[in-house]
Amino acid sequence: MGKRGVKAKASSEMVTSNCSENETRCDAEDALSTLRDDLIVDKVTSNISKVLDSKIHEVIKPINELTEKFDNLIERMGTVEQRVSDLEDVTATSEPRIAALETQLKKAMERLESFENQSRRQNVRIIGLKEGAEGRAPVDFFKKWIPEVLGLQQGAITVDRAHRTGPPMRLTGTEGPRAVLVRLHHYTDTQKILQAARAKCTVNTEAGKVSFYQDFSAEVVRKRKESVNAREALREAGIKYSFLYPAIIKIFNPDGTNISLATIQDVKDYVSKLPRPK
Repeated sequence: MGKRGVKAKASSEMVTSNCSENETRCDAEDALSTLRDDLIVDKVTSNISKVLDSKIHEVIKPINELTEKFDNLIERMGTVEQRVSDLEDVTATSEPRIAALETQLKKAMERLESFENQSRRQNVRIIGLKEGAEGRAPVDFFKKWIPEVLGLQQGAITVDRAHRTGPPMRLTGTEGPRAVLVRLHHYTDTQKILQAARAKCTVNTEAGKVSFYQDFSAEVVRKRKESVNAREALREAGIKYSFLYPAIIKIFNPDGTNISLATIQDVKDYVSKLPRPK
């Protein structure tokens, strides 16, 4: 081989060596670039994960709290439902007993009211008498005054007690005199007074117009007040009737038959069928 061949061979070897070094350098640079990219990706991913974890924690925390509350609520609702079911069972077994007790209580109240009104049978309630007209001896006053205004025989009645009912007018602010409650010794005296008062219709005295009524319990008075308008309609229609205890309206028909209206609804139904005045 000549000198030119040796130089060519050496030049070729140098080129080959330079290419190998360049390739190695390129590979190293690629590796470094890939490593750098991986580090960047890892860092970005780590940051994103931290941010997401923080945000998700903020969302999950109230959700967990709500879930806990819902669980507690469901548990309490289950307890309530069980209690309601137990109460329903108890009520179902108690209803017959309660109904029986209500029936017994109603009967007891009716008997009590009946006893109260029986104890009032000897009382007469006087409305419209001027305050103070009876003076300081009301028993002596009414023993003499009642027969005079009703046209009864003197000394025909025996009065046990007499007094005004309710608080004084200055305390209540109401107008008009308070009612007078007169307790007769005999029930027959009460009947005489009420019959005489009905016969006179209007009782006028020096102290003004007065009215005599039988004394009833508050419940009977309430029941009787309910039929005031109905009784007025019966009178306007020319219907003959009597007003019986406790609040029964007995209708006397022209054909001789009678009808008893025991409840206010019966009375209203009967009045609604009456012909209207022209």
